[in-house]
Amino acid sequence: MFNNEPFPIHILTEDQSAPSTVRDILSRLQAGETEVLVRLDDSRAILFCAEDIGILGKLPPEAVSASLEEMRSLLSPILPYSDSVEALAPDLMRLPPDLHRPIVFGRKDGSIAGYGRLAELLAFALRQRQRMETYFATLVETVTDAVTVVDETGCVICWNDVAVETYDIPKESILGRRIGEHFNPDELMVLRTLDEGRRVRNTYHRPRPGYHVLINASPIFDDGRIVGGIATEQDITQLVRLNDELMSARTILEEQSPREDPFTFIKGKGKLIDNAIQLGRKVADAEIPLLLLGEAGVGKHQLALAIHQASARAKQPFLTVHCGSIPASVVETELFGFQGGTFSGTREGSPGKLEQADGGTVFLSDIEHLPQDVQAKLLLFLQKQTFSRVGGSEALSARTRIIAGTNKDLGKLVEAQLFRSDLYYALSAISIALPALRDRKEDLPILVQSFARQYALQYQKPIPQIDPDVMLAFANYDWPGNINELMSIVERCLILCEEERITMEQLPPHLQKEQPKVIVPANEPSTAFGGMRILKPKNTEDEERALIEEALIRAMGNKSSAAKLLGISRGTLYNKLREFNLDY
Repeated sequence: MFNNEPFPIHILTEDQSAPSTVRDILSRLQAGETEVLVRLDDSRAILFCAEDIGILGKLPPEAVSASLEEMRSLLSPILPYSDSVEALAPDLMRLPPDLHRPIVFGRKDGSIAGYGRLAELLAFALRQRQRMETYFATLVETVTDAVTVVDETGCVICWNDVAVETYDIPKESILGRRIGEHFNPDELMVLRTLDEGRRVRNTYHRPRPGYHVLINASPIFDDGRIVGGIATEQDITQLVRLNDELMSARTILEEQSPREDPFTFIKGKGKLIDNAIQLGRKVADAEIPLLLLGEAGVGKHQLALAIHQASARAKQPFLTVHCGSIPASVVETELFGFQGGTFSGTREGSPGKLEQADGGTVFLSDIEHLPQDVQAKLLLFLQKQTFSRVGGSEALSARTRIIAGTNKDLGKLVEAQLFRSDLYYALSAISIALPALRDRKEDLPILVQSFARQYALQYQKPIPQIDPDVMLAFANYDWPGNINELMSIVERCLILCEEERITMEQLPPHLQKEQPKVIVPANEPSTAFGGMRILKPKNTEDEERALIEEALIRAMGNKSSAAKLLGISRGTLYNKLREFNLDY
């Protein structure tokens, strides 16, 4: 990887007239020679330098006169020489630990290249190691990726500054500790390389909730054995979040675009909501008034807007009058406008919603709150398409379509003489009933996902995953506030969730109570689960099929939640689905 400096040696010329005893070597050194080398064979030699004179002088007489073959403690090994430290390393590492003499190096042609003292070789090795550590440390802190290195036990031995910034874990808190203390070991790629011994390249990975990275990881081999692992992680969390936001924005724009089918913004695939949507499509281009029926929060305003956008009036204004939130004395002015001079201090008049929406649509929300005198004036407009402003007498015309909405039974209000019958009949020629959310729970998954995307874009957060337990709690709740309540709860959950996952902890307390609990009476081992019977061995096939279908409907198709409802494993549920040929 790095081009190291050559291994240092002292150049030495082999002496062809080699001495035969230690005395001979001592004599030559005392005569001024700096080195004396005697090669015994291809792998052994005896080498003395000028600094060895003191050692040789202390030898007993018998040792001085002994042959060199007998002086085994003074032998030096002859190793093949190379400029590359990596090539020399295996031979150096096999040297005996008690060696204290210089090392002689030979060339491939058999000649002697030189020698090196052990202290010099050790100093060179330490110098090279220090230099390599400096190179590596600089490289690690220069790259823009998070770098993690672990040893064979999974202990962190390298953790760069980018990793600190990415995961907010200081070096002192992780270096020297097992990486599994801070991350889920089963999800760590660097540990997988230790176990499997293979490289990972440009792989998407989530090492912790809320973090997204592209990872490259490799095992570290030493002499064929895995001794550690290294991983570099490019933080793409912001890119993932931006992509989610762009996808959310695109989805919302596609849903809201009037050029597309505006009814696609009304989420749901159940029969009841589909009937309302299909009827809305049929009457979109009609001119007659419409009456939308349904509890508060079921989406009457949304359906009215979709009908307007699907009609030929789509390019004209769509205005709303909230009859229930406007004082009775102001409703007439809001709807029909007023003539200049009608009120003190107002010389100029002001058009009402009917004029402002000429050619378009006015949606009258909570029309049951409309005062009866204003009801009469509205009826006249429906019949003649003309009206007069408050305080004026001039007949004005407008081609404004009226769509009214109510959460009351107008027929009963007519009987109680609280609503004009003639206006009721004029409005109810075509009425569309919108189901309550509790009657269309099969639409909960698509509604929750749609609102989650919408609020993720609004709050600039990733689109979260929804825990099955949360969906199960939603399915067991009656939703008195309908769509509006669901939107509020999804918004709350998205604000509170921190790990890109909505769990039971983020739900309001009253909704957490809706989570089904297994209740086992003493006399009934297989019992109710959230008001539902668990599958039992004594159930007939028809009973089993019915229970499975009910569970899947209540769990909105989620197999894990359905299995939990039934008190069986997910694998058993899949077997039952195949057995009964059920397609969910």
